[in-house]
Amino acid sequence: MVKEARGCDADTALGWLLDRLPDDEPKIVLVNGPKTIARIRSEGREPLVERSFHDNDNRPRVATNAPGSSFKRFVPGQFEVAEYLIKGILPLHGVAFLGGQYNSGKTFFAMDVGMHLIHGAEFLGRKTKPSAVLWIAAEGAGIVEQRMEAARLAKFEACIGVTHFPFLWKEPKLEKDTDAILASLGTMIREAKNECEQHHPDRPLRLVVVDTLPAYFSLKDENDNAEVATFVAKLGKIARDMNVLIMPIHHVGKNADGGLRGASALGAGADAVLVTLADIHPTTGQVTGPRTLSLAKTRGGAPGPLTTFSINEVVIGVDRDGEDIPVGYVQYAPLEASSKGKGKSKPLSRGDRCFFAVLDETILAHGKEHRVHGDGPVVRAVSREVVRKEFARRYVEDGSGNAGSGERSAWKRAFDNAMTAGSVGGEQFNVENALIWRV
Repeated sequence: MVKEARGCDADTALGWLLDRLPDDEPKIVLVNGPKTIARIRSEGREPLVERSFHDNDNRPRVATNAPGSSFKRFVPGQFEVAEYLIKGILPLHGVAFLGGQYNSGKTFFAMDVGMHLIHGAEFLGRKTKPSAVLWIAAEGAGIVEQRMEAARLAKFEACIGVTHFPFLWKEPKLEKDTDAILASLGTMIREAKNECEQHHPDRPLRLVVVDTLPAYFSLKDENDNAEVATFVAKLGKIARDMNVLIMPIHHVGKNADGGLRGASALGAGADAVLVTLADIHPTTGQVTGPRTLSLAKTRGGAPGPLTTFSINEVVIGVDRDGEDIPVGYVQYAPLEASSKGKGKSKPLSRGDRCFFAVLDETILAHGKEHRVHGDGPVVRAVSREVVRKEFARRYVEDGSGNAGSGERSAWKRAFDNAMTAGSVGGEQFNVENALIWRV
């Protein structure tokens, strides 16, 4: 009977409709959200939801096109505010790659992000959108539920929707044709969105994790920029059409020295890139020291290091032999430049963030193994001068500050802060030759 209600107070309009709706007309198709759905159900009716608005996700934009023109025209005081899944880190819609070395904690981190979104909890002090999560387990399907349970037990005591917990996962059928895989992915997302709308409309599907990119998507040549650019564009279209963020998990290059493995079009076409790094022994796989999480790229945020983290373990139950089942989960530690004395630590300045972003990228691109003082631990170090030159270029280009004395002062402050806080180690061989590394 009623197809759509727009432009008026939702509660008033709904009351008017319910008073006049015949008893033999049980369904209403509304453009509205969870409160309206609950109101309809309280009246003994079952709504058929055609489209829902959640936290302004899908609200139509105010048109700024000039009359008779196909162009948008700037209007002073009117501008689009960036929508986020995690404020300042992940956009609400699009494609975000999560890269890292083997054993650097990529999957653990993605699970942790999912649990934060499911519970609507702040992530590293940043606001999030309460969301359902779809996990495409092209690899590691046998441990998906164990890792989610570990994250829940260790960090999230509240159990949301015991009957219909807003985490859906599937082990997909692997195919060889990329276009067929993309079509299948679109179908899966659509089905998952409908299921989430039915069982927990207050937590719509917003995040789709693909573990991993090479295991699921059959790219003929991941080093072919033309092929990869086309693939990322198609993936982005699915994300925008479905109003979700698709986050494929991927690997970094050999020895972690080339960013995301494969063509540069991966990072270039992405809306965000997160990277986990660790000091990993090449033979044993043992991790020394904390792992690092960095935001390598974002639209509308500030790239740079976010935090360090470790993989701790919690016992989630016992196996058939009656022995404990320990499973890892992520434990974060703030990455801040602070003095070693008492008092409250200060958040990173723009110059500090620029310094750490440049340091991480130059270590990836130019770092080499170095044994500290000849007989100490082996670290991945880079020439301080290389970092210095890249900092000078980046500091001006990204708007952090001006060239000249301002940039030189920012470099000195950032470098001194990092050394004082113990975040960076260094070794000077002569006036012009010095190496620095992450601690």
